[in-house]
Amino acid sequence: MDAGLIIESTFRGITIGVIYSMIALGFNIVYRVNKSINFAHPVIVLMAAYVALVVSYNHSPLVAYIAAIASGIVASIAVERLVARPLLGRPPIALIGATLGVYYLVKGVTITIGGGETASLPLPYKLYRLGPINLGFNDIVALVGSLTALLVIILLHKKTRLGSAMRAVAEDVEGAAAYGIPVRRLMVLSWALAGLVGALGGIFLAVKNQVSVELEFYAIRALAASLLAGLDSMGGVIVGGIILGVAEELGGLFLDDYLPGIGYDLAFFILLLVLFVKPYGLFGTERIERV
Repeated sequence: MDAGLIIESTFRGITIGVIYSMIALGFNIVYRVNKSINFAHPVIVLMAAYVALVVSYNHSPLVAYIAAIASGIVASIAVERLVARPLLGRPPIALIGATLGVYYLVKGVTITIGGGETASLPLPYKLYRLGPINLGFNDIVALVGSLTALLVIILLHKKTRLGSAMRAVAEDVEGAAAYGIPVRRLMVLSWALAGLVGALGGIFLAVKNQVSVELEFYAIRALAASLLAGLDSMGGVIVGGIILGVAEELGGLFLDDYLPGIGYDLAFFILLLVLFVKPYGLFGTERIERV
């Protein structure tokens, strides 16, 4: 097989893997403060892409992207205030079930308003060649934008006083409150950040591919990246996302002739194998439960 094709497929895998990582970060942020998985997150990705598309019909691309980001943040905060906060202290399955309900509700509204059509976001088209790799301008925007947003939020979380306070809330809500840390506000901020990365994920997925109802499936595969890294790991999602993205592309390249569509399933095969060996993910914190 042509080496140039392998290199180009690897680059495409890294690009989609970084987007997976950014979306996965949204799952991890919510898990750290609520100890549950937010299944409404994939539909925020889908909603943001359609908001960008619909707004772009009558406004500039910049306005469309700002509207999409704002919609993701507002939607995520609304889920926290109306769903997650009343269920605080309940078993994790309660929030999982509730956010699944939000997922189907918002998906129906999004498809109704957006029409469920497949379309491209307004972006200049230009093709570059770097050695054996053909680079579209959209690929460069998606990769650089996703990586930048991912690193900024991780550094915010790890290197700032605000990030320290958020980590304190994630580790021990009652202890953080006893030290005077504004727990409720930081929980809202955490959900807002999750909505931000979800919206950016929707935009960059749409920039790289197109706006379509299939974008939610990319977000669901991003959950596999989150689980692979470990739900309480922030930096680990970069590794988890890139592993799955590259595995998808190379798996499709080498195996699609024998097992059509296998590339898109490899994320879950890899996740299954890893979780057999490391149930808390590659970088997750192992917890010993006494019975």
